[in-house]
Amino acid sequence: MQRQNKFSLPALVCAGNAIVDVFASVDEDVDRLLALQSPVSHVDYEKISNILVTLPNPKMSAGGGASNVAKIASFLHVPSAFIGSVGTKSPGIVDSMGNLFIKEMTDAGVVPYLKQGTTPTGVCTVLRKNDGQTIIAACPSAALELEAEDIDKELIKNAKILVVDGYMLGREKLIMHLLETADRFGTAIALDVGSVGIVKQYAYAILQYCRLYPMILFMNEEEAYSFYNIINGKELAISKDKTKKFLPGKWNDEELFSFFETMTKDKLFPIVCVKLGPRGAVVFANGAVYRAETSSIIPLESTGAGDAFSAAFLAGWIKGLSLKKCAALGNRVAREVLDIPGTGIDRKKLAPYALEF
Repeated sequence: MQRQNKFSLPALVCAGNAIVDVFASVDEDVDRLLALQSPVSHVDYEKISNILVTLPNPKMSAGGGASNVAKIASFLHVPSAFIGSVGTKSPGIVDSMGNLFIKEMTDAGVVPYLKQGTTPTGVCTVLRKNDGQTIIAACPSAALELEAEDIDKELIKNAKILVVDGYMLGREKLIMHLLETADRFGTAIALDVGSVGIVKQYAYAILQYCRLYPMILFMNEEEAYSFYNIINGKELAISKDKTKKFLPGKWNDEELFSFFETMTKDKLFPIVCVKLGPRGAVVFANGAVYRAETSSIIPLESTGAGDAFSAAFLAGWIKGLSLKKCAALGNRVAREVLDIPGTGIDRKKLAPYALEF
């Protein structure tokens, strides 16, 4: 594990997939020509390399949910670190994508604790078609080489929050090591599930983690509904009816509210935060419900906005803000990120928010 530079002890430590996000506008039939599934394809590195050479004027940014959280939190003056794995050009030399990732993280003030893997640095292409549809092709590559043995326990010991990327949930040994280490040292754990697919695969594990560990759980609206349906045995009934689709904006559902209120009642943890996009967020904690409204805008690119919300929420939590104020801050910071591809935002735009603590 390579520590890139000296820094004060981080309050926020993020463990996740070190990925470079590549954004580009493409023609209508790019998914057909490149044999990509809509909306997300998981591909090998040869395929991602072939995609990259076809892209006109791509914009690149350090990505991956956990690293995005670390960047934004650092811009909000919360000392942050990131644990992950980048790729190799030749023995002892990080590849160009890995160097881009390292530079952007260090420029943001984040301390990267990075393993140098044996395969290339992970890449995710975010392709926006002329009709507004987004096609994503992801190849985590070296990001998957991070192992339990690579984790610096002292780093977690001195942190207030450990952020765990939901896309790592399938790597049980690594996940359990992170959760047990944080719990042993009294470090809170933040988990953003990342996708409906992750929820469908690991809903019961997520529920168990929330029961056993000091968890702050982030989900978007569709993920929250899927989680609720699976835990309550309703997912099968929904899947049989092909006419039923997820409909946003139903957060007055008493049964749904009751589920999350009961899940958090009479306990300090878990705290469950559901991100509602243009309608703000709702937080469930200790059996209470906190709402934070926002106004909708037309986004340039929504990738990374959810991560920005989580970063600001956690920054507020570390600084002692109320849960409602944490969610309100998350809404406002996420809006700033909607104006740019990914989280490659100028730190000056977020400076005013850091002054609110």
